[in-house]
Amino acid sequence: MSTLLASLEKALAADNRPILFDNDTWHTTSELRRDVLHVVSTLYEAGLRERDEVLIGLPNSYEFAVVYLALLQSGVVISPVNPKMPAAELERVLPRVQAKAVFLQPAQHEAWQSVLEASGLSSTTEIAPPDSAMEPIVLTALSDGSMQSAQEAHESGAPDDDAPAVLMFTSGTTGQPKGVLLRHRHLLHAADNVINSHQLTEEDVTYCMLPLFHINAQVIVLLSSLVSGGRIVMVDRFHASRFWNDISTHGVTWVSAVPTILSILSKLDTKVPEHRLRFIRSASAPLAPAIKNRFESAIGVPVVESYGMTEAAGQICINPLPPALRKTGSVGKPFGLELQILDDQERPLGAGQVGEIVIRGKNVIESYVGLEANSSSKWRGWIFTGDLGYRDDDGYVFITGRVKEIINRAGEKLSPREIEDVLNGHPAVDRAAVIGVPDALYGERVVAYVVPVDEQAAASGKLVDELGELCKASLAHHKCPSEIFVAKSLPVGPTGKVQKHLLRDATKVHLLA
Repeated sequence: MSTLLASLEKALAADNRPILFDNDTWHTTSELRRDVLHVVSTLYEAGLRERDEVLIGLPNSYEFAVVYLALLQSGVVISPVNPKMPAAELERVLPRVQAKAVFLQPAQHEAWQSVLEASGLSSTTEIAPPDSAMEPIVLTALSDGSMQSAQEAHESGAPDDDAPAVLMFTSGTTGQPKGVLLRHRHLLHAADNVINSHQLTEEDVTYCMLPLFHINAQVIVLLSSLVSGGRIVMVDRFHASRFWNDISTHGVTWVSAVPTILSILSKLDTKVPEHRLRFIRSASAPLAPAIKNRFESAIGVPVVESYGMTEAAGQICINPLPPALRKTGSVGKPFGLELQILDDQERPLGAGQVGEIVIRGKNVIESYVGLEANSSSKWRGWIFTGDLGYRDDDGYVFITGRVKEIINRAGEKLSPREIEDVLNGHPAVDRAAVIGVPDALYGERVVAYVVPVDEQAAASGKLVDELGELCKASLAHHKCPSEIFVAKSLPVGPTGKVQKHLLRDATKVHLLA
C-alpha cells in the first residue's frame, strides 16, 4: 500500500467523525469508508484494473470525493475533466486519454452519451450504495470485451508509492496539451507541503469552492484536509450571496481562492458575520496589490499569495502565514522543493534578475508523458514552468510574465490554438488569431480576430454572432472569446506567421467597419 493510502486510511479510521459537508448533510468517516468500498467493488465488477485510465466528470460533491478516493485505492489512474464541457470538446479530450470508463451524473451521461458510445464507452452501471446519502452516479465503461474479469481485477496488487494516480493535461508553453502524470508519491509530498506550510491540524475546516477537476482543489483542499484530519465544506461553486454565511455557520478556518473571488468579496455591501478564518490563500493567477489591500482592509482576514502548477501537484511557492512577513506582489518562497531562475542560455541568475522559473522536488513530475523534462543534461529532471520571474534578496519570488503566448485567465491556462481551430471551422472564416489581453478581474481575457472569406458578407455583423454561438457550443465558457473583431487582414511576418504581439496594438490592425 502506498504511503498516501496509508495516511488516508489512518486519518479516516475514526468512527462517525463528521468529515465532509455537502447538500445540507455532514457525511462521517464511517459513511465515507463504506461508500468508497462500494465504489471499489463496482470497479472490480466492471473489470477495471490497476493503471487503467478513468475519467471523472463529476461536479464538486461528496460523490466526487468518494469516487476519487476509490480510484486511488484501486490503483486506477484518475483523469478529472470539466463536467460542464460541451460534447464537442469531450471529443477532443477523449483521444488524449485511453479511458476504460467514465464517472458522471445521470443528466451529464445523457448529454455525452453519443460521444461516449462512439468511443466504445457504452456499458452503463448506476451506482447508488444501499443505506447511503450518496446521490446516484453513472459508471460508463468499455463494452468491447477488453475488460478483465472481476476476479482478475480484484487480484491486482495494492498501488505502491510509485504507482500512477492522476493524469491531467496542461498546455504549458507550447499550446499543445502535455500529459502530466502524478504518482502517489507526488500527491503525498504535495499534500504534506500544504499541511506544513498552512499549519493544518484536525481542528481546521476548509471551504471547497474551486473546481475539483483542477489540481488546486484536489490536492491543496481535498487531500491535504483529509490527510491532516480536518473537515471539508463542499459547494458546487463560488456563491457570493452565501459565502460569508457558510464560513460563519460551519466554522471555516481557511479557504483556497483566486483573485477574481477576492475582488468580488471585497466589493460586497454586506456585513461580515463572526467567523474563525485564519487566512485566505490566493492562487492560480496574479493577485493585484490593490485587490489584496482592499480585501484585507475591508474584511480583516490576511491574504496569503501563492504560486503553483499541475506539474508540482499544486503548490510551488507560498507566503508565510502571519505573523511572519508576507510581501505584497510576491508569491512567497519555495516550500518543499528547489527553484531556480535561469536566463535564456539556461544559466542561473542572481537576486533581482528576471528569467524563467524552473523547479524540481518530490512533489514535481520528472518529465511529461512521453517527453523528457528538458534536453539539457544539466537540467534534466527539472520542469521549465514557462513563467518569468525573479527572487529578491530575501528569497521571495515575484512573477513578471510568461515566456510564450498561452493565455492565463483566472489561473486557467488556455491554448489559443484550440480556440482558433474552432473559429477557423466556420465556413465564412478565412483566418483567425486569438490572444490574451490584460483584464483587471481575470488577469487576462480571450480576444479573437478573424479575417472573413467575403468582406461584404461579414459587414452586417451576423458573422460575429454566429462565431459567438459556435464557441459556446464547442468550448467551455471560460475559453470563449470576450470579444471577436472582424479584420481586413492580420499582421504577419515573412514566413506568414501571425505576429500576435502586433494584435495588442490597435493601430496595427485594420478592422472592418
